[in-house]
Amino acid sequence: MSSWSLVCFVILEIFIIVDGAKILLYTPSVSPSHIVMSGRMADVLVEAGHDVVLFIPEYDASVTMNGTKLAKVWRMNNISDAFMKGMEEVGGTLFTKPYGDPSDRIIFEEVVGDMCEAIMDRHKELDVLRNYGFDVVFTEMIDLCGLGIMRFLGIKNHIWHSTTPLHDNVAYNLGVPSPVSYVSTTEENLLGPVMSFTERAYNMYMYLVTLRLHHYGTDKATEAIRKYAGPSFPSVRQIASESTIAFVNSDEFLDPARPILHKTIYVGGLGIQEAKQIEEPFASLVQKGKKGVILFSLGTLVPTSLLDETVKKEIVELFSEFEDYQFIIKVDSDDEAFIKLAANVKNIKTTSWMPQSDILGSPRIKLFIMHGGYNSLLETSIRGVPVIVIPLFADQFKNAKTIEYRGLGVIIEKLNLNKQTLKEAMIQVLENDRYKKAALRISHLIKNKPFKPHEVFLRWTNFVVENGLLPELTPEGSQLSFIEYFCLDVIFIILSIPLILIYVTGYFIRRIYFATVKVKRE
Repeated sequence: MSSWSLVCFVILEIFIIVDGAKILLYTPSVSPSHIVMSGRMADVLVEAGHDVVLFIPEYDASVTMNGTKLAKVWRMNNISDAFMKGMEEVGGTLFTKPYGDPSDRIIFEEVVGDMCEAIMDRHKELDVLRNYGFDVVFTEMIDLCGLGIMRFLGIKNHIWHSTTPLHDNVAYNLGVPSPVSYVSTTEENLLGPVMSFTERAYNMYMYLVTLRLHHYGTDKATEAIRKYAGPSFPSVRQIASESTIAFVNSDEFLDPARPILHKTIYVGGLGIQEAKQIEEPFASLVQKGKKGVILFSLGTLVPTSLLDETVKKEIVELFSEFEDYQFIIKVDSDDEAFIKLAANVKNIKTTSWMPQSDILGSPRIKLFIMHGGYNSLLETSIRGVPVIVIPLFADQFKNAKTIEYRGLGVIIEKLNLNKQTLKEAMIQVLENDRYKKAALRISHLIKNKPFKPHEVFLRWTNFVVENGLLPELTPEGSQLSFIEYFCLDVIFIILSIPLILIYVTGYFIRRIYFATVKVKRE
């Protein structure tokens, strides 16, 4: 680099730093995948010249990663054990029930409400954030406590981000239409866009239950913050409705088409780079297998130790029969049973970690057997790899139906996971090239669409930094009550009028009838 180029580079860096905004990202450590997404966002912003702080309230103490390589990180540790206790209670039934039920969700809302109150109990420690002078704050959709805390700290310019497809609570608070006839609810619901009558009825039930639980949880968050901010502090749902924009970790060509608003912006794939060269020992592994390599992973949140021993044995037996394929299985480091079962099988390699995104970029990867987490779903879609999805909880059911709807793979329900069902699914995907063709098409569309997530994310963030709140993008629907939004009052009146007319008509007919009978008798 010439001396003049070096001078220009330094000057450019100075201007970038001067022009950069102070940005705060609030993301509780509920799971590694959430931290990963926030970390990717933070790094993109830092590379663009912004001063970024990633604030991580510790919910799950085992999630020690920060996700970011470039941003400043502040962790609030030892807040409360409420979240861990609640998740242990829910996790105990993960492989005994087909879906989570409202009682599980109530537990979740209870514990995040408790965590919100525990953070506010230490609100004096948050003054360091108040005094930093942030221009804008990003908060996750996982719960609305972060929204309230940021308003409590005086940061009014807010951007929401969803680590999954558009969640029902985000859509509801923003006023985004969610027709239950073809937009399935996000959590614990194995339904896609095409539904029968009974499925539409169930989807409506799930939608109403979801909103009721959301109101329950957000009321707890509001109460926790009002304890210190005073009774006049607005509801966190009201604050949510005023959010400037909402970034959604989804892709228009992957997610089934649905109504959105101008302020809902898809950035799925943000931070997922071109696959890098694979290093050892994985570089040698992906070269094994006459017909290629198959990956198996249940993600970062659910330990493989929760799988029944019989299921583990059947998985290993099945994979050993596919001798022409090399299998890489991600297991917990302390899952000795799974590791021991696979130890003597020549075409199986177990590992507690793998560079998943880079491995998926290898042309030798023929299939990914996965849990349906959205980060993994985006990675495999961008790489053009067909999948078998075993959804376990939350949005993974919806994600699995997305895979099925787009023709990228097949679903195995978790309680139906055994040697036979997995074998049938593997044969179906491996021997029918329509899945690979569909995966390659989605990959092509995502990679070649006119606007890349990196570009959209930065341009909109800079726009918000420059212009502040954007009430012009806020629909009136976000300010309406449940009854007003769904016109239940109008429907009631419309239905009441004919009923009243029928009643009045019947009343007079009855009076006339009895009057006539009385005259005849006289």
